[in-house]
This record gives sequence, C-alpha cells and structure tokens, in this order.
Amino acid sequence: MKNKKALFTTKWIAYTAMLTALVVATSVIPPVPIGANNVYWCDGMILLGAFLMDPVSSFIFGGLGSALYDFCIGHVHMAAASLIIHGLQAAVTSALLHYAFAKFKHEPLWAVVSAIAGALIVIGGYFLTYWAIFPLTTGSSKYGWAYASERVLRNVLQEIIGISIATVVCYATTFKKQLEKNHLLPDFKREIWDERKRAAEPEPHLEQQEE
Repeated sequence: MKNKKALFTTKWIAYTAMLTALVVATSVIPPVPIGANNVYWCDGMILLGAFLMDPVSSFIFGGLGSALYDFCIGHVHMAAASLIIHGLQAAVTSALLHYAFAKFKHEPLWAVVSAIAGALIVIGGYFLTYWAIFPLTTGSSKYGWAYASERVLRNVLQEIIGISIATVVCYATTFKKQLEKNHLLPDFKREIWDERKRAAEPEPHLEQQEE
C-alpha cells in the first residue's frame, strides 16, 4: 500500500492471509483418534495467531480458515458454524490478551486465561449447534442432546492440546520475541491511532489554499 498509515497495512493483510492458510493446513493434518472421535490440530494455530494478532485479524483467519476447511472436505453444513465459533474463539482470545489484560504482568499466564475463554466458546458453541441448531436446519435425527454431549469430550481435549501447543510455541521459545524484535508483527494499536490522527489533520494542499 502506498499509504503507510493505512488502517489495514500490507503487513497486516499478509499476516491475516498467511494465518488463514495455516489454519486450513493444520486442519488437514491427520487427527488424533480418541475413542469414536478425532482431535484436530487447527486450534493450536488459531490460538497462536490470536496471541500474535489483533481481534479483527483473528476473527478472519480463525473463522474463515475453519470454514474453508469444511468446504474443502465437503462439510458445507458445518462451514457457517465453524466461521462463527472459531472466529469468536480467536477474536475473544486476542481481545482479552491484547486489551483487557494488556497492562498485567506475566503475559503467558494471561494468554492461557484468554485461550481458555476462547475454548469455552468452542465447547459451548458446538454443543449448542449439535443440540439445538442442526436438528432444525438439517432435519437429521443424528443430532441432538446425546450427539452434542458425546462431542464435548473431544472438544475439551482438542482445546487442551491447542492451548498447550500455542503457549509453548509462543512463550516457551523465543518465537514471539524474535518477531517483535525484528518488527515483523503489525502494530495494530499504533496503526489505528495513526489513521485517526492522520484523518484529523488538514490536508497540506487545503492549508496552502487557505493561505
């Protein structure tokens, strides 16, 4: 972008697109079979991205990446639910970590707390979807209270694995510190401020005309 103070910078767009692709890619990794359920790896990437990026970007790559995966494997009926649930998971995790808990010390601890809040959205969101929404929208007797209850354990395990992966990669290594040190992460707060400040400033050519 020519305007370096644009709200959505080239760096921000690139990171959002890359993380969307990585969410799809990690969803394709063969899941871990636990009983009759499969535990997927994508939540680790969604939460890692939320630890790094702002809520807007997080909602896009978390929701869109999950929905695109559902389209790719033919689970079109799941796409809308995945978009909303995983989008909110990532956005809430990011908002809590970067805004609600921003002034608190021990960022890794608050990252885990934020991720747990996002995990509750996933667990509760899919339970509500399987129990109340899908029976009405699909007309299938497959869904209902029993099916939704059975999937709770899978989602709990998936979120525990996802939180563990994201926290270890982001904070037990120098991954995030190296990105910040080399100015490789978009500074969303500053970009918003700069855009508002720029919008409030009079255009140079207008000042010359007034003179």
